[in-house]
Amino acid sequence: MQKSSWRKRFAILRNRLYLYPAPKRMPRTSQFWIALALVGVMATAFALFFLVYLVRKQDAFMTPAEDVGIMDQVLWSLTHGQFLHQTICNIINDSNCYSVQGVSRFAIHFEPILFPLSLIYMLWPGPKILMIVQTIVVASGAFPAFWLARLRLRSELAGVAVAALYLLYPSLQQAEASYFHAVTLTTALLLFTWYFLYTRRTVALFVCALLTLACKEELPLTIAMLGLWSLVFQQRWRCGLGLVGLAVAWVGLDLVIFRLFSPVGHPLLTSRYTYLGSGPVSIVLNMLMHPVNLIQTHVLEHDHLFYLRLLLSSVNYLALLAPWVLIVAVPSLALNLLSSDPNQYQGLYQYNAEIIPILIFATIESIVVVLWVVRWSYARLAERRSRAACSHFPVWSGLSQVSARCLVLCLILSIMLLGVLRHEQSYGVLPFTQNYMWPQVTAHAEKAQRFIHMIPANASVSAQSSLVPHISQRENIYLYPYGVGVASYIFLDVTSDVYPYISSTYTNAVKNMLLDGAYGILAAGDGYLLLKRGLPAPGLVPAAPIPHGAAVQPNVPTTFCSFIQAPSRPQATRVQVDFRAPGPGNRTISLVGFQIQRPGAFLQITTYWQVNQPNIAPVHIRSSLLNAAGQELFSSENFTGVTWCPTNTWQPGKIIQMSTSLMYIGNVHKGQAHVMLTLLPDSATSVTMESRAQGLPFQIIRGSSPNTITALSGTNLVQLQTISIS
Repeated sequence: MQKSSWRKRFAILRNRLYLYPAPKRMPRTSQFWIALALVGVMATAFALFFLVYLVRKQDAFMTPAEDVGIMDQVLWSLTHGQFLHQTICNIINDSNCYSVQGVSRFAIHFEPILFPLSLIYMLWPGPKILMIVQTIVVASGAFPAFWLARLRLRSELAGVAVAALYLLYPSLQQAEASYFHAVTLTTALLLFTWYFLYTRRTVALFVCALLTLACKEELPLTIAMLGLWSLVFQQRWRCGLGLVGLAVAWVGLDLVIFRLFSPVGHPLLTSRYTYLGSGPVSIVLNMLMHPVNLIQTHVLEHDHLFYLRLLLSSVNYLALLAPWVLIVAVPSLALNLLSSDPNQYQGLYQYNAEIIPILIFATIESIVVVLWVVRWSYARLAERRSRAACSHFPVWSGLSQVSARCLVLCLILSIMLLGVLRHEQSYGVLPFTQNYMWPQVTAHAEKAQRFIHMIPANASVSAQSSLVPHISQRENIYLYPYGVGVASYIFLDVTSDVYPYISSTYTNAVKNMLLDGAYGILAAGDGYLLLKRGLPAPGLVPAAPIPHGAAVQPNVPTTFCSFIQAPSRPQATRVQVDFRAPGPGNRTISLVGFQIQRPGAFLQITTYWQVNQPNIAPVHIRSSLLNAAGQELFSSENFTGVTWCPTNTWQPGKIIQMSTSLMYIGNVHKGQAHVMLTLLPDSATSVTMESRAQGLPFQIIRGSSPNTITALSGTNLVQLQTISIS
């Protein structure tokens, strides 16, 4: 009897968990074709925008070595007789720089999807084709999102809304805008996998599952979870076990590949998790023995919790109503939350690609739950009314239930889309996103080609991040400073992003390299430096050489500093603030204009200057953000032009342009912030708040400056503008 009772309970539980029987087909009416056409239009608009946007960024030299240059070199090597050869890496703060001879891509990530991509690369080599392929694949994910929502919610309107949700999802756009990564393809591939799993199309399901697995080594965890999900909620034993078996076999293949191709026998990036243990077993044991500390440190901690909120709040946390779907995302979420690399839990980049499809399906299922509650409530209410006064109150008709369902569905879809649009304004990439900036191909970017043509195609090069993707089709290309001393050429742009350095250490490293005698200047101009090993070192400037320190000035050609010459009519706020220059006499350095740009979570300050006499003593510019209480939130002195072309080289009457690199202010406290500026004499080295008193005195010429330009009382700081940090 007891055995029979347990069997009965198991049967009841099994029936209750059988949530996904084979779906009923829906007729393809005119509404279907209109809805499908709308989805096609939205997907096409998405694809066209990102195609132009990403290609434009490549042309504007705004794409980075990691990972545009990496993927370009890897696929180029595959089509030129080498096996996924990679030499680009960040030697400053990453763990994949094993040898200057390079490693196989399979030592870092297992991405066999690169093999079919290399066939396209043979026809059109270059980073642009990778961005085009990725954009088309990602945009195609709108179709399975539409089909799934249409079948589950029995509504073409719902299908169109969920397809729009997919395309507008900020994390999806951030992954797409992070250039090419094989894992980004899974945003669409996993949605196709979900669709074929739900509609029980086994062959197409396994094809999509294989393509998904081929995108990154961590995807077997997601496919295994899908198999278990099918076992429990669809009760498809063969299909579910087949997916689990496929995932397990792929893990075995992963281990073999890493054993064969990694110089350390495992992925080089596993160092991001070594703080948890020396191997998989010790990591699992550590997690089981310290679960409370793990949750407090990697879930409830501010940045990690914000990451989870960022993923879920885009749909107003609606996806939380379907935990049996969200559980599929647990392995991917754990990899991001437990990583020592903060990029993985910022909600940006490609790290959320395989999580987004799960959130989309969880949102669909949450709407199903809400509609089921509405239908259940109507049925109970109708039953009570019919029992209480069947002769006085009519039973609620089926039409009223359908109307209520449509009303609730429209309300939920509206709230869902409003939520994602609200987050799109802060975290998306579209033109209506806050602080959006369209990439501009500047005259400076166009000048880079002259230097690129001077580098032999087979020469080894160490180059700055933004330059690497334009010269990465060679056997040995390095991200500066990797490869210094080994590379035949060094190609730098001091006006560009100095990653992986910070500004001051980058400048010191380049100056020291120019003076140590290993490389000489082959060509220089407009902030570009092309160095060749074996040429004589440039030495120090002949006039007043400084032998060491940050102020040392290598003897670079005069054409090098042409980048500080402002255009004839700069697009800037015009001001006149006269700073009293160091030294005797009535010498002034005048701030005559400024421009503040906010691309996303970054800040860039461009200032325009003029001197009235030659040989003004060197000064440096300091910018800072102050809150309403006068507390400093952020400060920087990374005005590159001053470092390389000091004020004693400025010509009187010329307008000089000084810009910072992009400065990340995403971790600055939210609220109003005042952008402040001061000039410090070269002898003042402090970058703390005490440097307020060391700043040069100034006078604001009121007739030539807006009323918003003010002096901070008791300091030598001038306030340029008040910005809102959200």
